[in-house]
Amino acid sequence: MRLSVVERAALLDEIEERALAFLVDQARNREYVPVSMLRSRFGLTEKEANVVSDRLFRLRLVSKQLIMGEVSFKPTFSGLDALAVRDLIRRKVVKEVSAVIGEGKESAVYLGYSFNDDPLAIKFLRIGRSSFKNVRKLRGLPERVPWIILSTESAKNEFETLDCVKRNYGNVPTPYAYSYNAVVMEFIEGQPLQRVKELQELKKVLDAILATERVAYVECNKAHGDLSEYNVIIRAEEPYVIDWPQAKKDEWLLERDVNNILGFFSKRFGIEEDPGWALSYVKGEA
Repeated sequence: MRLSVVERAALLDEIEERALAFLVDQARNREYVPVSMLRSRFGLTEKEANVVSDRLFRLRLVSKQLIMGEVSFKPTFSGLDALAVRDLIRRKVVKEVSAVIGEGKESAVYLGYSFNDDPLAIKFLRIGRSSFKNVRKLRGLPERVPWIILSTESAKNEFETLDCVKRNYGNVPTPYAYSYNAVVMEFIEGQPLQRVKELQELKKVLDAILATERVAYVECNKAHGDLSEYNVIIRAEEPYVIDWPQAKKDEWLLERDVNNILGFFSKRFGIEEDPGWALSYVKGEA
């Protein structure tokens, strides 16, 4: 039986969690960590180190490989997820993680609940699982950045961008916390713009999306970087722009964002907006 991320997190004891966190911390310096480093770092006997590492492997929280005659380990995405869940529960940000409500190439989103029983969206970034080269090229990242670093830094970037945009009254979910590769935010119960066939106030919805992009660029120095009808949720005729892990200050990406959303509104709803004016507006020049 395949264990859920919560079940795997719950099965960890203190030394196993610390060992897993140590492997993650080492990711910038080395891909695999030899078991001898675990022994010396935590003062374990050979038997104890083998028990800890074997249990992490059986839970699929690490993978292993024989390197220069020594068994060595590196975290998996499940390992990163488990650390994030344990930390968020410990900090009383999240009480429960429920079902998967969305999954893409670079993330999985779970429905969760706070300690006040409010619904949450918990997004686990998994940068590098697919289209790794495209991600690096789009974000201007060096070739040797490990996937663990990409995932954890993307989560941090998404949280900080959401926080800035929200504080400046942009239409985004309220962010609550991040940990490792996870971002916890307000759960927006609605439909992706791509599925919406009719809107009563088309101009108002489009203006709110452009205003949010303007806030991000002018106040937060970030372009969304991947804005499309798939990254806007409509709830009661109100748009919420989601998926900001790749956000950065880039005029070319900003122009692409604007053209993408204007092109969709033109094709789906027949509403036209001058691209030149819209770009000037989101740049804070109009």
